[in-house]
Amino acid sequence: MRKIILDVDTGVDDAVALILAMNSPEVLPLAITTVAGNAPVCECTRNCLLLTELLAPECPPPVAEGAAAPLEKELVTAPEVHGWDGLGGDIGSLPTPDRSAIATPAHELLIEIARRHPGEVTLVATGPLTNLARAHERDPEAMALYERIVVMGGAFGVPGNTGPVAEFNFYVDPEAAGIMMNARLNVTLVPLDATTEFSISWKQIVDLARKSGHAGQPARPKPRPGKDLGDIVFRALDHYVRFQREESGLHGAYMHDPIAVASALEPSLIEGVSASVAVMTEGDDRGQSLCMSPPVTPSGIEIALYPDWEMLHALIVGRALARAFPGSLSGDCPLDAP
Repeated sequence: MRKIILDVDTGVDDAVALILAMNSPEVLPLAITTVAGNAPVCECTRNCLLLTELLAPECPPPVAEGAAAPLEKELVTAPEVHGWDGLGGDIGSLPTPDRSAIATPAHELLIEIARRHPGEVTLVATGPLTNLARAHERDPEAMALYERIVVMGGAFGVPGNTGPVAEFNFYVDPEAAGIMMNARLNVTLVPLDATTEFSISWKQIVDLARKSGHAGQPARPKPRPGKDLGDIVFRALDHYVRFQREESGLHGAYMHDPIAVASALEPSLIEGVSASVAVMTEGDDRGQSLCMSPPVTPSGIEIALYPDWEMLHALIVGRALARAFPGSLSGDCPLDAP
């Protein structure tokens, strides 16, 4: 099995990514680490604890809380996109998890696991890179022990989603992003150039939810979902899609973070180019990512630009949404076929 760690700022698409990872039989999630980004870190931690309890009630992976703020900047969150709690609602509107985060801080756990399983673990980061940068500054040799680091971040040939030029994760902590882009580690970068080419339609989400009994007629989410994965996910996606519709006219949900997880599950799903990447840290260009391909010096960075959309759709719908809305699909994801 492929050992992975997820480093997340658990908003809506992070939640779908987490479900995808935990519903993939070829993957062993060793731990989840959280970072402030889409929501305050305490909310991200609570979301991870709640989701992992529902996904693996017998033996959920440990959750370690990480950085509450970027390395240097003031924290920027995205309640308009993900809700104040990260999953489409107000603070305190989700159930309380039955367990707590472990005592080890996230950046220390990243170091410990890398040294415990050298060359065996893929680290998938779908939020700001604060935890990774802290771990690298403390123990760069340990971070080099990861088999691969998959990062959802950056925008090159497309507009940013936080201002005109910056992708959100890089904008929130550009210093951390710069550290990791210059670390010469084995990094697969999944930018907006790839992820904004793919979305799940709202009609498909509603159809799946209705078939499983998680959306009524007309489809509306429950304002305070109980400990039911489908209710929680449907409310979160409803909020997320409403923002996308008002912001860009898209009648669906971008799957930025699940695409990053999918590329970690099956690297052949996305083709890329080798490049050097620089990150701007100040002024109107804060968070902008600049690419030089081929790289000027060996960087270890592969920018994922050419996904297999059909297979990605099968993975995200067949594993993540089908797990959230059980009984809504017939048949398996092609990767699951014998």
